[in-house]
Amino acid sequence: MTNVVPSGWVESVAAALDGQGRRPLIEFIQGQRWFGGKGKPLADVRLMDVIPLASGAPPRALAVLCVEFRGGETERYIVPVVIRQKDGPGDRTALVELSQSPARDWVCDAAGEANTWLCLYDTVGQGKELAGQSGCLRGLALPQGREVLSVPVQDIQVLSAEQSNTSVIFDRRVILKLIRKLDAGVNPDSEVLEFLTTQAACPDVPALLGVMTYDDGVTDTAPATVAVFQRFVPNCGDGWSYTLGHLGTLLDEGGTGVTGRGESVSQVVEHRSGPFLSELRQLGMITGGLHVALASRKESDAFCPEPITLRDVEQWQAGMMKHLTEVFHDLRAIPPDRQSVLGLTGDEVTELETACLDRFGDLQVLSRRSTSKIRHHGDFHLGQVLKTRDGFVVIDFEGEPARPIEERRGKVCPLKDVAGMLRSFNYAAHAALKQRATGSSAAIGLMKEWERAARLAFLDGYRAVAEPGHAVFMPATWDESLRVIQVYELDKALYELRYEMRNRPEWLSIPLQGIRETLQREQG
Repeated sequence: MTNVVPSGWVESVAAALDGQGRRPLIEFIQGQRWFGGKGKPLADVRLMDVIPLASGAPPRALAVLCVEFRGGETERYIVPVVIRQKDGPGDRTALVELSQSPARDWVCDAAGEANTWLCLYDTVGQGKELAGQSGCLRGLALPQGREVLSVPVQDIQVLSAEQSNTSVIFDRRVILKLIRKLDAGVNPDSEVLEFLTTQAACPDVPALLGVMTYDDGVTDTAPATVAVFQRFVPNCGDGWSYTLGHLGTLLDEGGTGVTGRGESVSQVVEHRSGPFLSELRQLGMITGGLHVALASRKESDAFCPEPITLRDVEQWQAGMMKHLTEVFHDLRAIPPDRQSVLGLTGDEVTELETACLDRFGDLQVLSRRSTSKIRHHGDFHLGQVLKTRDGFVVIDFEGEPARPIEERRGKVCPLKDVAGMLRSFNYAAHAALKQRATGSSAAIGLMKEWERAARLAFLDGYRAVAEPGHAVFMPATWDESLRVIQVYELDKALYELRYEMRNRPEWLSIPLQGIRETLQREQG
């Protein structure tokens, strides 16, 4: 192992963070966007390890924190820290003062400092192993990344948009994702990207260049993925912002077309969204190609397609039914005046719950045919694709961070991804109306027609690549495929319904209406 950091300062940092720094740490971590335990009663934050990154001045390290919740549940998070003087009384990065420091140094959050990320870049590029107080940090450049990661860095940009991780761009060549929450085992983001980069040759994802892992040296758990290094893909933003931009223009100009030129709503969408809908068809083809690539290697245990059994379907249905019961329990608890605003009655709540339960039965199609389960994206929506000059690139294969890592690595019917994207179209249409603060019948009708056309374009592109009866993960017919997609749309809308009840009550009508509309569609 390589570790030439002078002795003494690591122990001082550990003593400060695990002593008088525990209360500031609790306040700090609760205020971070990447902290996934918001809403749960937090009991304590303990320091697990300190891994020095560099011996220069000022000293830097990665701190591994154990967050304890009331009831005994724990989560591990990683925080880059640096020793330096506090930058005035308003320095929010300052965590705790080093009591034995004659220079009045503080332990500070170092996520905003370029040299922190240079240390991680060098650790992976040079394949270093860094010893902590108890564990070990390991960097590994993949063969296709060694040359790229050996190039000195001139410019570093820390992105601020992400919720659960921290991403950094190096010279618009490489992008690093620091995975803040440490889960034992291989992170799906690195695992799937490595497979698509080295074994399936999928052109519509960024190439994986290197990874960083952490072994705590104490427990018998598998090492955790700390960081993923990918080739940077030049882009003009994600699919969500690109779509909202188009819909804003459609609302601004489309209303004039309907009223001034005598065009029908479908004609306005056809004329003004034609090129955009062609791009959505291409996105459908990319999604189908992604799933075909994920099902392409039978010799790889982690990615080999497996037949969907009746037991698989029953387990998936049981999870959906449990989720349904919990969500509708919360829905019934909404105050009557709020239910009235949503157009809900007690009878409709029961009718919707019963209808969802009945529709879940369509999942049985998967076990009656020779359909396979495979790996999938796991959290697929417009925000998970980048708009490039030539089309789209799919990113972020981590799955939903709140779910256990083994569940995220599990094999399922990939039509779940398709349903996620369709729900994203629905949200985009509603978000565009909210942005324009318009609730006119013309605007609403225009967005409904756009969503209908967007769904058809995306599904047409997907079907062109992932053909029913040919792709191993597809049911025998397109009608059966649509029935399965609708089941997953319902389950996703229920997830959204619960999220909005807890976080954005003003958006609650969107998934509720999505459930109504999905149930009203003909099966298949």
